[in-house]
Amino acid sequence: MRITVKAKIEDLQSLRIKSGYSLRALAKEARCSDSFLSQIERGVRNPSPQTALQICKALNCCFEDIFFTQCACKSNRTVADASD
Repeated sequence: MRITVKAKIEDLQSLRIKSGYSLRALAKEARCSDSFLSQIERGVRNPSPQTALQICKALNCCFEDIFFTQCACKSNRTVADASD
């Protein structure tokens, strides 16, 4: 499973700033480095589930407000194949 920042009008950086956090302060709350958080904000890296939840907790928002999950499985089976 891959967790990715949603691309929408109010991105993670804007939400962080509106919540009164500096990059370093939010990184400390989320228990990650400020460089890693910066990479998450820019869409360069994806957070672990725990880091994503820590970010949401610090920003007082729901997971679905910021992130979405993608299945990383590479199966060639379709839904019809799975029912066999």
